[in-house]
Amino acid sequence: MRGYLVLNGLLIIGIGFAGKMMLLEKNEAFSFLQGGLTLGGALIICALFAGSHYRLGLIGGGVVALLGFCRTMVNLSSWAEWLAHSSPRSPATPLLEMIVGLLTLAILVGVVRILLAERTAKTRTGLLGKPDQNQ
Repeated sequence: MRGYLVLNGLLIIGIGFAGKMMLLEKNEAFSFLQGGLTLGGALIICALFAGSHYRLGLIGGGVVALLGFCRTMVNLSSWAEWLAHSSPRSPATPLLEMIVGLLTLAILVGVVRILLAERTAKTRTGLLGKPDQNQ
């Protein structure tokens, strides 16, 4: 999962640079780049943190992915407008945001699956929910 977080972080950073190149307005272009660098960098930091504390890094990556996914869902109306326009279309930044939304959703689902599998394994071996013997 650490490699998956790093790969997705690098992809999101690349999408941020691609969006910067597509947009003509300087402020909007740098805002798009900043979002990609922030989200992608946070995922890479979580992956590095997962090297020493696996569960905490994994949970941190899931929280960052949840925040990124919620941020991309805010722009759902711009996606619909962009898809409804016939050619020539404006820059494809709504498409790039859709890709970021799918990447963050995939990370979130993967983290939840791993955490649920870990919980199920602990329950089956009797490590979870067992009362303390010293009480």
